[in-house]
Amino acid sequence: MSLGFRIRDLPRLTHGEEERRRVVIQRLAEIRREEGPLYFDRYMDSILYDPRSGYYRQGKSPIGAQGDFVTLPETTPLFAETLARVLAPCFAAGLKRTLIEVGPGSGRLAEGLVRALGQIGMELEHYVLVEPDRGLWPMQQALLTSCLPDRALPFVWCESPPTDWSGMLVMNEIVDAWPVALVEKSESGWVEWGVDICAGCPTLEKLPLRASVGACISRIEAQVGPLPVCYRTECNPALEAQLGRILAGCGDGAALIIDYGHSRRHYYHPERSMGTLQCYLHQLVHDDPLYAPGVQDVTAMVDFTALAEAGERLGWALSGYAPLAPFLLAAGLLETARPGLPDPAGRVDEVPRSREILRLTEPHESGELFKVMMLEKGDVPDVAVFADSDQSDRL
Repeated sequence: MSLGFRIRDLPRLTHGEEERRRVVIQRLAEIRREEGPLYFDRYMDSILYDPRSGYYRQGKSPIGAQGDFVTLPETTPLFAETLARVLAPCFAAGLKRTLIEVGPGSGRLAEGLVRALGQIGMELEHYVLVEPDRGLWPMQQALLTSCLPDRALPFVWCESPPTDWSGMLVMNEIVDAWPVALVEKSESGWVEWGVDICAGCPTLEKLPLRASVGACISRIEAQVGPLPVCYRTECNPALEAQLGRILAGCGDGAALIIDYGHSRRHYYHPERSMGTLQCYLHQLVHDDPLYAPGVQDVTAMVDFTALAEAGERLGWALSGYAPLAPFLLAAGLLETARPGLPDPAGRVDEVPRSREILRLTEPHESGELFKVMMLEKGDVPDVAVFADSDQSDRL
């Protein structure tokens, strides 16, 4: 069953990609034989994170012009430079100068944050890069060494979050790739979609609703009202466990989470009747998660209301929530933006700077689609990070 393409023609896979797809499908068939029905979240977990064949376990970064997608730190250095203006007061007020980044990708955000913090006199004691794919460590190390040659590098690599830490944790575009359940409302109630393997190809199949997913749906409809028949969407019954594995080791600290998504009322609007699943392949976006398992990225937008609720159940307090544009503007984006270089006539070209600002603030770019949330636990300095941008009341 097709979910409907957002682009007319999907890119052809290379011979190597076809082989990888074949191996991944064999692995899926093996999981289905061993475990029984392959619910969509289990399918998504396997194709993205399986140690042997997952998309995020290839030993190479999918980020950048030669990859499948581009993240905010890759589009403009203003993103990291403005975030540094947010983090510096927290450290200056007494938060331990340890910065933990989960899923550092190319390493570009780490490079930008360390550089910008250093320029304003805020040197970190430790910068911990939590990267489960050890194959990416040499690439990240090479970028940071080459881009910061004159600095005493505070970087430490690990495969999983530290079990005992205090400081600031950052997750940029990570939660959207956590596995989700795919559900649809029928005349007789909610059902789940799973994946079967037929003649070597993945196909969707309807499966009974699991209790944990039913509980998620009940919470959603209790807040937004009954959703219509034929409404298809996603939810994440494992969100609290996933977030807990990352935050569990914190003593006193804050977690800054940046991703694309909505509050629950906007996410589950009756008109968003086909959900938010997106796939990224060769810089193109489509919505068929079965097309190239293990070769393409598969994501879903983040329900930030559910994220805040999960954090609170884990003992964390919500300290702020805002769309990216007002958050960055309140943090000093326009003051951070560097002037353009003068041309031979002495004029200043403002176009490059303006384009970078628009990428971060335009509603149809990143400004409204991306959101920023901060959770905190323990003894954290009272720094009003969201003083002029907080929209927590909209969750």
